[in-house]
Amino acid sequence: MPTMAAILAACSGAAQEEPSGESGTGASGSNAYGTGGVGGAPYPLARLDAPVTWNIPDDNQPIESGLQPETGATLKYLSWPYYVSPSIIRAFEQKYSCTVEKTIFPDMAGGVAKLRASPDEFDVMFGVQLFVLGQLIAGGLLQPINHDYVPNLANNVWPALQSPFYDQESRYSVPWAIWNTGIMWRNDEIDTDIAGLDNPYEIFWNGAPRNKTALLNNSRDALGMAMFRRGITDVNTGDPATIDQAKSDIAEVVAATNARFDHSDYVDVPQGKTWLHQSWSGNVGSAFYFLPAGDTAPNLSYYWPGSTDGIPGNVDNDTVVLIKGSKNPVLAHLLIDWVLDATNSLTNYTTYSGYQAPLTTINPETLVGNQVVPEHLASTVVTEEQFSAGYRELELAPDVSTLWESAYQEIQAGV
Repeated sequence: MPTMAAILAACSGAAQEEPSGESGTGASGSNAYGTGGVGGAPYPLARLDAPVTWNIPDDNQPIESGLQPETGATLKYLSWPYYVSPSIIRAFEQKYSCTVEKTIFPDMAGGVAKLRASPDEFDVMFGVQLFVLGQLIAGGLLQPINHDYVPNLANNVWPALQSPFYDQESRYSVPWAIWNTGIMWRNDEIDTDIAGLDNPYEIFWNGAPRNKTALLNNSRDALGMAMFRRGITDVNTGDPATIDQAKSDIAEVVAATNARFDHSDYVDVPQGKTWLHQSWSGNVGSAFYFLPAGDTAPNLSYYWPGSTDGIPGNVDNDTVVLIKGSKNPVLAHLLIDWVLDATNSLTNYTTYSGYQAPLTTINPETLVGNQVVPEHLASTVVTEEQFSAGYRELELAPDVSTLWESAYQEIQAGV
C-alpha cells in the first residue's frame, strides 16, 4: 500500500464530486480502499448520504479471536491533552499487569505527524478526527478491529455510531468523544444575553470585547462559524466564493477585537484571559477544574447556536484507532473496550476530560439531577437528537482543503 504522502500527492488536482453510484477511484462505487463515499481523492470521502465501507486487505487482517493479553507489556498511546483519565488508566494497568505510557499532541496535525514519524512506536491513538481518518486508513497506518475484544461497542454505544457513515461496520475505528461547537463566555464580563439573540453567532461581530475574544485554532471551525452565521449548512463546501466570504467575515472579527486563535479556552475563560470564546462543549466541561480559588461555575456560560430555531450548528465525534505497528494488539483492543465501559467512561467525562462518549447511559437529565453538571450548563451534554440534527465537518478533497487552509492562513497573516 502506498504511503499517505503518495496518496495525497496523487490527488492534488482532483475535484470534489457528488455520489455517483459508479465504480472508480473516489467515486460511490469501489476502489482499492473501499466502497461508497464521494470522489476527489484516491480513497472514498465519507458523507452522511454516501457512507464508506473500508476494505480490509489480505496483508492487514484483524488479530485472531481468543488470544491472551500480552504479559509484562508497555502499552503506548497517543492522545490530546486531558483526554484519558489517569485513574482509569491506572485501573487498567492493575487489571492487566502492564504499564501504559501516553504521548500528547497539541492538535490533529501534530498527532498525525507523530504517528507518521514513528508508526511502530504506538499501539492506540485517541481523538482521531473524521477529517483525517480516511488518510490514516488509506495510508496503511491503522489495524482493523476484532470486535470480539470490544463488546462494549455493541453494548453501550449509540446505535447510530456502532456502524457510522464514515466507517461502516466500525472496521477501523470506534467512536470516542462527541461534542457540539458553540460559544463559551464569562457572564460576569459579557452583559449580552447571547442565548437570547436571534442569531447567537452575531456576538462575535457585534459586542465582542477587544483583546478578550478568541476563536478555535483551525480552519474548519473558524470559517465554518462564519458560514453558519449566514445560514450556510454545507461546511464542507468547495465553492471558492463561499470560502472567501467566510474569510472576509472572520477577518472582520479579528480586526475589530484582535481575536486570538487557540484551543486553550478551557483554561483561558475560567481564568479571565478570555471572556468570549468559540468553544467545543467538551472544553467547557473541563473548565471547572481551572477556575481560580473563589471563582464559581455560575460565572461560566455556554450555548450551542444549533438549538436556536433556523440557526445551524456543528456537532462532531472523534475516534479511537489501533495502530498497525502495535506490539501489543490484544491489550490495545482491551484498552478500547475499557474506556467504553459505562462506569469508566462516566468517570473520564465527569472527573477529567469534560468530553462525553456517545453512550446510552449518559444524558442531561441524569447528570444535572445528580448535580454532576450545573443546570445552566446542561447544553454541554450532547443528546442523540441534537447530534442527529447538527452538521458535520468532514474530510475534504485535497484541492478543497487547500482553499480552506489558504484562507485561514491569510486571516492569521492579516491579509
